[in-house]
Amino acid sequence: MRGLKRYRRGRRSVNSMAETEASVEAPPAAVDPRPEPPLGEASIAEVSNGAMRDDSADGPGTPAPATPKKQSILDASPAVDVDESERERDESPGAVALFDLDHTIIDTNSSWHWVQHEVNNGKVGFGMLMTALYWFSRYALGLGAGAERAGAEAAELYAGEMEDDLNERVATFFRKELSHRVRPGCKEAMARHKADGVRCVMCTSSWQHPARAAAALYGLEPAHKDVISSVMEVDQSTGRLTGRIQKVAYGDGKHAVTKEWAERANVDLAKCWFYTDSFSDVALLEAVGFPVAVNPDARLRKHAQERGWPVEDWGLAEDKSKKPRYAYACLTMKGSSQGPG
Repeated sequence: MRGLKRYRRGRRSVNSMAETEASVEAPPAAVDPRPEPPLGEASIAEVSNGAMRDDSADGPGTPAPATPKKQSILDASPAVDVDESERERDESPGAVALFDLDHTIIDTNSSWHWVQHEVNNGKVGFGMLMTALYWFSRYALGLGAGAERAGAEAAELYAGEMEDDLNERVATFFRKELSHRVRPGCKEAMARHKADGVRCVMCTSSWQHPARAAAALYGLEPAHKDVISSVMEVDQSTGRLTGRIQKVAYGDGKHAVTKEWAERANVDLAKCWFYTDSFSDVALLEAVGFPVAVNPDARLRKHAQERGWPVEDWGLAEDKSKKPRYAYACLTMKGSSQGPG
């Protein structure tokens, strides 16, 4: 009996050693022959879902490469799971790309061209032209504080005019005079956003009439409720402009008007982009998740560099008219000039 016990203990010891050796010398598990998905730059949609910016290698604002998600066969999601994920994303506050108009989408100041147009039509006198020139020049320097006064004077000029008539006049003006002034970089940015399912929304200090015309012409959200702008008051009973201002989307006012729109549209500004050239828009730039300075004025360029924001050059429109459009005695204004502001 004593010998049998020693034999059994010996067999257990041998079996234990064999198992240990087998675990040590076992060949590695079979490697999935399918290649890993390539690493690449994060898409706009990925950035909106939390991809970090990498400021160290490629400059400020460069999205970090997207990390591929490793998934075993057992973890593979069926089609119904993908649908649920899409449904959750659609129900959450969406990401939106906000675009300023003057010197951002286009390489000039649309208001300056409109003033010239109205002078030519006898709607605006020489004194108002000089007032406009003064304020546009200050705006170009990022020193537009007080421009609301000039806006109030401009609104009074249209008191009593049918809003539908002004909408049509402005839309015709944009088609004839400014359809070719889009910056090349703006076209590329909007194409990227749209490819990722991100809405592109107009966000300008201009009045609702040029803002709506430009949104429709340049491919942004065309619905009036999705155009962010200053607003001239309209008498709803007659459809005529009252000559008063209802909203001013300038400076802090642009931030306030945009915030109001975002809450109404269920949009999270922390997931949004905002592209602008002007330091006057700094309050809104600070509020969004992805601020971008486009061909900025000097003050915005300095601020963007201090904050680590991307600074982009979107270039000038490729097809710019060269002929003089308006001439008054010794005063010649060319439609091809970028215009002040």
